[in-house]
Amino acid sequence: MKLTSLAVVISFIAVLLFATACWRKSPEHIGFSHLGPPVTLPKHVSHADVEPAAEKDSAVIVILPATEQYYVGADQFPKEEVGEKVSRLLAGTAEASRIVYIRAGYFLDYGQVAKVIDSLRKVGVSRIGLSVESAAGAGGPSVLRLQIPPEPNENDDLSKLKPNPLTLVVSISKDLKLKLNQELVGNLDEPTKLTQMLSDVLQKRKEQHVYKPGMETRNDVSEDERVEKTVVVKAQRSTRYADVVRLIDAVKGAGANPIVLQIDDLSD
Repeated sequence: MKLTSLAVVISFIAVLLFATACWRKSPEHIGFSHLGPPVTLPKHVSHADVEPAAEKDSAVIVILPATEQYYVGADQFPKEEVGEKVSRLLAGTAEASRIVYIRAGYFLDYGQVAKVIDSLRKVGVSRIGLSVESAAGAGGPSVLRLQIPPEPNENDDLSKLKPNPLTLVVSISKDLKLKLNQELVGNLDEPTKLTQMLSDVLQKRKEQHVYKPGMETRNDVSEDERVEKTVVVKAQRSTRYADVVRLIDAVKGAGANPIVLQIDDLSD
């Protein structure tokens, strides 16, 4: 009788392992995290980079599958503990390799994602990769890389700070209208005007040798790397996360590099 029970248990375990293996290989789960819960990622992204490192066991991945759900890898945490967990995982990692990948749900509000990004900034993270659904035949996970701006200095008098005249800010409103700095440039469903204007500005900077601060006399990097092509992307907290990703994709397609994600002073 005992042998029969043991055989049943062994058979059950074998079936469970087989089902798990099939689930991992199923094409329906492409774009889902192998380290945590499934996520419906933003899709139809044209300018993401294929980044195999985003699925390595050593990758630091924050997952937001639904509202008020926060995972680091396979483990769920309260939002307040996400930064601390990430900090421990990144301990001893060289600065050049310190990147956190974010897999956030398509329908989330951008504000929820921005709060998590802020918690990452507080533990020294300055670069993130937003995971998106990979195109057919991409050959690996697809990511949009972004920079996080440094925390504002509480002692600074913002009214006395001079804005950088080279700063380019692309913003999106609740009704998906787009602005380049303060000029209306169409809407997200038809971003051609934005991308054309942005592309023209960046091309002129290249022709006129408008360099990033500190790059004016650098001869050890390419001309293209020296040109000031930084673009800040700003959205309201209530904007759908997938729409923010679409905007980032359009900005990247226009030639922006780096793209900085504004997470301070956002309206609702």
